[in-house]
Amino acid sequence: MDNQIKEKLTKQEVGFRKPLGIPRPNGNLRAPQISRIRALDDPSIPSQAGCSTLGAGGYRNKVVLKPGHSALDWSELANSKGKRGNLITGLEKFMGNRKMQEINHPELMMRLRSGIPPFMIFPRLKVDKDELMKHVTREDCWTVIKGNVYCLTPYLDFHPGGVEILMKSCAGKDGTVMFNKYHRWVNHERLLETCLVGVYV
Repeated sequence: MDNQIKEKLTKQEVGFRKPLGIPRPNGNLRAPQISRIRALDDPSIPSQAGCSTLGAGGYRNKVVLKPGHSALDWSELANSKGKRGNLITGLEKFMGNRKMQEINHPELMMRLRSGIPPFMIFPRLKVDKDELMKHVTREDCWTVIKGNVYCLTPYLDFHPGGVEILMKSCAGKDGTVMFNKYHRWVNHERLLETCLVGVYV
């Protein structure tokens, strides 16, 4: 009787496999290097961040922004004051320039004078090099990015790389090369939508 039970059990067990053992590490597996882990937490060691400005060698050059100057704060400002057309400086200078009056259709200039924000005027206002070069101060800073002219004045204090680099590299000139070098992944059209003055001609 005992032999019959043993025989049945043996036949039933044939369908089962022996459980695999726990894999053992081979000689190629190493413990993580502590120095590399610590480097990620050490703020003195440069690393790339999505919203920072990349410096030479791909390292970030980030400045401490004033309270109330985060990316979220900028978005709120652009969607409130910006949508009302209150972020662009230097328009009086632009409207008073005889050459700008000549190269822009009178209807467009009339809309601008009536208080319509430039980013809502179509076709776009035209800005030439001579006009662009007149807007070079912190209170009146214009630049070109990929063919569009933007007023950077309201954004200066929100820039993760600081005010100085923008004033030095972009004020009154085409900043496209610098923008592509440090912020190529940023959607500038969305970021500076309410700071748009017009197109560069």
